[in-house]
Amino acid sequence: MTIRSHLGRDAGLRQTELAAAGRTGSLSGAWYRLQALVDWERADRARMRVDLAPEIDLMARLGQPHRQFRSVHVTGTKGKGSVCALIEAALLHAGWRTGRYGSPHIEHVTERVSLLGQPIAEDLFAAALTRALDACDAACREGTPAAGASWFDVITAAAFWSFAEGGLEWAVIEVGMGGLLDSTNVVFPELAIVTNVDLEHTEVLGTTLEAIAVQKAGIIKQGRPVLTQVATSTPAGRVLAASAEALGADLQWVEAAGKAGLRAGNLALARAALVRLGQMGVHSPVRAMPLGDMDLSQQVARGACLPGRLEAFDVEQIDLARADRRGRSTRVVLDGAHVGFAITAAIDTLRRDPAHAVDPVVLLALATDKNAADIVGRLESTAANVVCTRLQGDRPAWDPTELARLCAQHGLRSEVIDDPARGLARCLELVPAGSWVLVTGSLYLVGAVRRQMLQSTPGLRVSPAQAAWE
Repeated sequence: MTIRSHLGRDAGLRQTELAAAGRTGSLSGAWYRLQALVDWERADRARMRVDLAPEIDLMARLGQPHRQFRSVHVTGTKGKGSVCALIEAALLHAGWRTGRYGSPHIEHVTERVSLLGQPIAEDLFAAALTRALDACDAACREGTPAAGASWFDVITAAAFWSFAEGGLEWAVIEVGMGGLLDSTNVVFPELAIVTNVDLEHTEVLGTTLEAIAVQKAGIIKQGRPVLTQVATSTPAGRVLAASAEALGADLQWVEAAGKAGLRAGNLALARAALVRLGQMGVHSPVRAMPLGDMDLSQQVARGACLPGRLEAFDVEQIDLARADRRGRSTRVVLDGAHVGFAITAAIDTLRRDPAHAVDPVVLLALATDKNAADIVGRLESTAANVVCTRLQGDRPAWDPTELARLCAQHGLRSEVIDDPARGLARCLELVPAGSWVLVTGSLYLVGAVRRQMLQSTPGLRVSPAQAAWE
């Protein structure tokens, strides 16, 4: 029995049933094969191969799965993952069988592929990866472009195969990097979204806002509308407008919610996308009416928050010597902002909560391709202390000593602690009563700290916090 026939029985099918339908081996076996491919999330991106040919070849070998579902394609420097999660939640709430593809993951690779609102089951993901890796092996034997497929190419192919094989009707797809030559750009979406444009991945995408806008505009398709919060009066906005005009694509500017904050801006984009889809004839099966902003209520939106994106916890330090003594509670916020303007936007949003009215203690780590001088400079007027740490594993990262040197240049008090777990502990020691801790600079750092906090660390009691900006 195929996965498709299982899903066709019941739109609310549980992942356990999908896993049983797709069982073809362990995830560890597929993972071992996958690690033989180049992973540009870990490698030196200055040498990165940017080419759609391998993904196009993989799609052909897998039966063109990307043509078997409708999609919304989202790019941007900040907020694209959150916008995807909001649209996914709304489509699910409206009654559509929906998937979502995003990157990177925080704790487990299965987070990248969401089916019916849940991370893909390991057995099903193993089946999808095996199919994509087998296609890659065949390309190696035959000398076709997929012989050069990367780690991300294969993960993307596996995601699209799982969406098609599961009979999903919609997929909300987050661009990995840029847009024009990103592996996800094989889809022909109903709607494209560009959240914003700022300097990022300059060694791959270009060193100017205009050059980066060209890459992001690459997801705009002939005759398909595009939504953005990038003002058309800006250099990047003019690039988007010119690209849309050349392709006969209607460009709709969505007001960026002004002083309402980062999350409000993401919500405005997602709701505008639903309204536009409704105008294009897409109905809610539940309401039997065109899709609209009513399909993304505050309650639905609240359940669509991604881990590590403005995620708040209250961390209570317990006196282990006296079990009856409750310790001081500290707010810890995790946000994977990795470019300067994104960190500024995150802090501006967080300050809307009275719990974050004073300057935080910041735990900071950065990948080597990030503009450390810009990021540290933006912390100058917003951070009380900075604890500089290092990304773990083999990811290219800034030496925390260099980050501390930059902090000194900006008059920031800082110290160096290589290990993120000990870095968080030091932040909790440094933070005065009434202040808070911000963990930022990388989703990989956020993932490491989040795991530590939630794994019953002795002396800490951790609980999710309801923040005022939600």
